[in-house]
Amino acid sequence: MARGLGASELADLYEKYAPTVHGRARTLLGRDSDAWDAVQEVFCRLLQAGGAFRAEARPMTYIFRVTTHVCLNMLRSRALKDVPAQALAEAEEAGADPQEVEARNLLRVLARELDDRALQIATLHFVDALTQEEIVEVVGLSRKTVGRELEKVRVRARELALEPRS
Repeated sequence: MARGLGASELADLYEKYAPTVHGRARTLLGRDSDAWDAVQEVFCRLLQAGGAFRAEARPMTYIFRVTTHVCLNMLRSRALKDVPAQALAEAEEAGADPQEVEARNLLRVLARELDDRALQIATLHFVDALTQEEIVEVVGLSRKTVGRELEKVRVRARELALEPRS
C-alpha cells in the first residue's frame, strides 16, 4: 500500500499549485468563495491519494483532473439544490467575461442532464476551449469516443436551447 503525502510534501504542492487550482475553480464555479472551497477539497484529495498522485507522470495533469471533478461535483450539487438563477447572477462579479459566464451557465444546467464523463468533456470543450485531440489527452479516451460524447452534449444543449455561440 502506498503511503500518503507528508506534511512538507503537501505544503510544497500547495505553494506550487494552489493558485492554478484556484484559477481553474474560479473559472468553473464563478464565485471566489466556492473556488477556495474547491482548493481545499482538491488538496484533501491529494493528501488521501498520496501514492496515486506520485504515480502520475505529470502532477499538473492529475491536479487538473481532480480540480475539474471537484468543481463539476460542486456544480452538480448546486444544480440539484436548484439555486435560483438570479441569486447566482448577482453573485457573479461585475465585468466578468460574458463568454465565460455563458459557458458556466451552460454547465450549471447540463450538470442535471449529463453523466460525469459527458460533463467533463463539455467542460473541457466549452469552458477550456480544448480541441478534441487535447480532450483525448486529458481524459484518456479515444478520439472517436470523445467525438461521440461531444455530439451527445451538443444535441442535449440544442434540445434545451442552450448551446453557446462559437
